[in-house]
Amino acid sequence: SDGSSGNSTATLVRNFLDCVKSRNNPLCTLEDGHRSTSFAHLANIALATKQRLEWDSINERFTNSDEANKMLHYEYRKPWKL
Repeated sequence: SDGSSGNSTATLVRNFLDCVKSRNNPLCTLEDGHRSTSFAHLANIALATKQRLEWDSINERFTNSDEANKMLHYEYRKPWKL
């Protein structure tokens, strides 16, 4: 299965858990997952700030908005930190 049909989220989660045990590569790599969800987060930040934002994908920062950059992180619950 390639994770593209039926309940793809459940398929991808099952595949990831199986790969933790088998040490095989998952269908969706961490990099792919990060890049695919980044677009939604960036769009939500643009909507929240009501700005047209410029994104530096290498440094993963906005180049034209300190306000938007503040929204890239949030305070984690203790004891978690980044």
